[in-house]
Amino acid sequence: MIFFELVNYSCKKDYANPYDSACPSTIWTPANLIATFSQGAITIKWEETNSHFDGFILEKGSDSIIWTSTSTGLINKSLRTYTDSIFTPGSNVYYRISAKADLNKSGITYAKGLKLPIFIPTITTTAISNVLLTSATSGGTISSNGGAPVTASGVCWSINQNPTILNSYSTDGSAAGTFTSLITGLTPGTIYYVRAYATNSAGTAYGNQISVKSVISLPAITTTAISNILSTSASSGGTITSNGGAPVTASGVCWSTSENPTILNSYSTDGSAAGTFTSSITGLTPGTVYYVRAYATNSAGTAYGNQITTKSAANLPIITTTAISNILSTSASSGGTISSNGGAPVTASGVCWSTSENPTILNSYSTDGSATGSFTSLITGLTPGTVYYVRAYATNSAGTAYGNQISVKSVINLPAITTTAISNILSTSASSGGTISSNGGAPVTASGVCWSINQNPTILNSYSTDGSATGTFTSALTGLSPVIVYYVRAYATNSAGTTYGNQVTFTTTASLSNIYTSQVAGITITTASGGGTISSNGGAAVTASGVCWSTAENPTLLNSYTNDGSATGTFTSAITGLSPGTVYYVRAYATNSAGTAYGNQVNFTTNASLSIITTLPVTGITFTSASSGGTISSNGGAAVTASGVCWSTNPNPTILNSYSTDGSATGAFNSAMTGLSPGTIYYVRAYATNTAGTSYGNQVTFMTTASLSMIITTPSTGITFAHASGVRRILF
Repeated sequence: MIFFELVNYSCKKDYANPYDSACPSTIWTPANLIATFSQGAITIKWEETNSHFDGFILEKGSDSIIWTSTSTGLINKSLRTYTDSIFTPGSNVYYRISAKADLNKSGITYAKGLKLPIFIPTITTTAISNVLLTSATSGGTISSNGGAPVTASGVCWSINQNPTILNSYSTDGSAAGTFTSLITGLTPGTIYYVRAYATNSAGTAYGNQISVKSVISLPAITTTAISNILSTSASSGGTITSNGGAPVTASGVCWSTSENPTILNSYSTDGSAAGTFTSSITGLTPGTVYYVRAYATNSAGTAYGNQITTKSAANLPIITTTAISNILSTSASSGGTISSNGGAPVTASGVCWSTSENPTILNSYSTDGSATGSFTSLITGLTPGTVYYVRAYATNSAGTAYGNQISVKSVINLPAITTTAISNILSTSASSGGTISSNGGAPVTASGVCWSINQNPTILNSYSTDGSATGTFTSALTGLSPVIVYYVRAYATNSAGTTYGNQVTFTTTASLSNIYTSQVAGITITTASGGGTISSNGGAAVTASGVCWSTAENPTLLNSYTNDGSATGTFTSAITGLSPGTVYYVRAYATNSAGTAYGNQVNFTTNASLSIITTLPVTGITFTSASSGGTISSNGGAAVTASGVCWSTNPNPTILNSYSTDGSATGAFNSAMTGLSPGTIYYVRAYATNTAGTSYGNQVTFMTTASLSMIITTPSTGITFAHASGVRRILF
């Protein structure tokens, strides 16, 4: 028992102490070794629960299974992570770890193989050399291909910082190492930014940025053709097509009587901008040959354009303008005095004029000879009321000289106007107008037409006001009288006065008559009396008058009418053929050449007539009753208020006798006659009553039957009865 305990204690001690070679290595072997790649480095992590050892041995290998230590000594035993920054992009890497205690070594734990990514290449930009106007030299050094072959390399450049291959670039092969690139297409005197680049399957890498400024050249300039050549001056200039990469500080033209002039000779100064400029060449001697060149200066020096030759002209003549006279609306007189021909013959002289100042022979002008001395000129084609500027001129081989300027205002005329033909002629109005073809040289202040019953009307007569513009206008003539001859003229007024157009004549038309309808009187069943009063014939003879009527409103001559003469004044008309109890509308009328006029409308109702009725035959005759009736074929124009039959033992019974009441409708009706006496002759008439009274039908006659007067009954003789017609006996 004691031996077992000693052995057991000894084994536990050896197992827990890695420094004891008898202790199993698996007890203190690191576990869960994991390698990951992130942000350009490999991170290795592991687990270890034991701490009784010296440190860790971390090794890495490649596909060739060659293991090398990741550190120069043991990794501190307290660490559980390690960062490895030495690797080959795009390769497979493997890691294994073990722990060491003195000479003892634990078991080995392996991590899963790690595939490293490919990186963009590593490149630096070569310093720039051979800087010229439009080119330079650079290049780059590819120190790493990033784990994949370089497919393209070169340099890229731009006037903006951080250029890429989206800008200008060169293509200089695909090998690693150092290469040289040519930078082309530069603008002189411009700052460029340059970077080397290298591309592999991971993308494009750029080297450090270098800046360079291209060399400045002389400006490029051409000389403008000579113009405006005078005796002592001329015009030229130049076009700067390039400033050479540096601002132009001065430009102009230089000239001399010797060839190839420079700014050491005479020159102009015309600014410092690129583009086209104009220069004045002054101080010339008349009739002398000069050589001219444009120039432009920048920091690189002065450049000269092509040489042009010119010869200065002779002097212009000397001339003064004569005062203006004989001023009219469209013409005036002037002239000039040529005191010197300028050394060359005068080829033309005269005066020129315009509504703008400083007129030339590009404007209106006269031609009045070629001699020196004084001359007279006629100024024509003027617009009335307009200010003109006048100068005398004289031309020789040197050009045209102008005298002093004089102004004159032409006389104002009356406007020019024509009268428009008359239209829309009515009884009290018409239309006309006018056309102002000229305002006479002053604004039109009023225009229109004037009219009168006398010839040559003016604005002292009736007139319209229709604006102040020139051109055509329309005028309304109002307040006229029918059938009157009028005289019309258009007019237009300006500061010179009022002018009138041609006179036109017209006659107003007649108007409709003025008529009033009289109230209707003498109303009967079928007739009435109307009429009217014609207060005016409208300027034309009345050819017919009367009244018209209808059961509809606003009757016209298309309805019933009378014709009661053609005189003005009051007339009476007989209205006939009416229907009883009917509403009629009446208007008086009067007709002249202008048409038919109607008076105010009046209305009336004809009187109703008695109803028309016939008596029906008598039927159903008994001792004391009988039947009859009637047929109302017309109510007489008024509602039937009662109908029936009346009877009497005397002829022509009325409703003062016995009668029945059988309604108020038209048509046939039946009546019962009661209370009759037997064997009696009766006279019967149907009747109908309306507002006109009671009418009766034809009379019919009948006799009631006789009644029995006595009845005697005996056993032997039977029944004996007496009757008005005799004695009757009935035997049994």
